[in-house]
Amino acid sequence: MNYRRGTILSVRQHGGCVEVTVEGEAPGCFVIDNCCVWAIVDCEGTDWIGRNVEYEDGLLRFLDSKHVSQQS
Repeated sequence: MNYRRGTILSVRQHGGCVEVTVEGEAPGCFVIDNCCVWAIVDCEGTDWIGRNVEYEDGLLRFLDSKHVSQQS
């Protein structure tokens, strides 16, 4: 896939989905279904504004992941 890079400007809750607005190589909005949002929140937390991401057709990957795996 040809992922684009950008920064999240806003996140708005709607019925059944979350609308994410991104500024970057292809500025605009895309939606994430509510059933997927909680898995993202579990890994990345709820503070998405200002974070750098790669995105394409509603797919999202944080580039500055706050999740740090710890190995023993």
